[in-house]
Amino acid sequence: MPSINKKTIMDIVKLSKDLMYKQTRKNKAPAWVLTEIAIKKGKELSRKHHADEKLVLTALYLAHTVFSPEWQGKIQKNHPKLSAEFAKKYLIKWDVNKTDQGIILNSIQAHHNHNPVKSKVAEVVKNAECFKFVTTEGALMWLHELGTRQIPYEKAVDRVMIKMNHKKSLLTLDDCIKEADNNCKKILKIFNRKS
Repeated sequence: MPSINKKTIMDIVKLSKDLMYKQTRKNKAPAWVLTEIAIKKGKELSRKHHADEKLVLTALYLAHTVFSPEWQGKIQKNHPKLSAEFAKKYLIKWDVNKTDQGIILNSIQAHHNHNPVKSKVAEVVKNAECFKFVTTEGALMWLHELGTRQIPYEKAVDRVMIKMNHKKSLLTLDDCIKEADNNCKKILKIFNRKS
């Protein structure tokens, strides 16, 4: 049984989703569709790897609450730490117990390998979060997002490839790695690139 208290158990995912949606509009990033790809994968991986789905989804929604569209800018580079600090206030406000706060905050901080994962939840979050950039849908959405930022096409495709390769390198779950390998071949073909 999940350890989030009964008052919060029904609301934690919705509260996190609503907060992320508000922050996405404020920050003008990341693209909401990319968040939805990560959430879908998080649900799938939670069930497959027996991780607490509510904690996984909560962490996925809160992982980019502090973000910026500036490519490799200070906020983007530090968003796991900044988002965890931001989210902590809300987890306390929502009356999430200390143990679950720790799991959620570690999941947010560890999704880029800056901190070690300390739970199955954190591993699932990291894989779901990274996976969105190794899907055809995610690559095309990222390309579109870069286009809206007026990045020239070739430079945007280069960034799609950089993001794809980086996120693929962070995957740790065998099933994700195998699926990502197949997806990346398709992505390379779409953009006429070689591995």
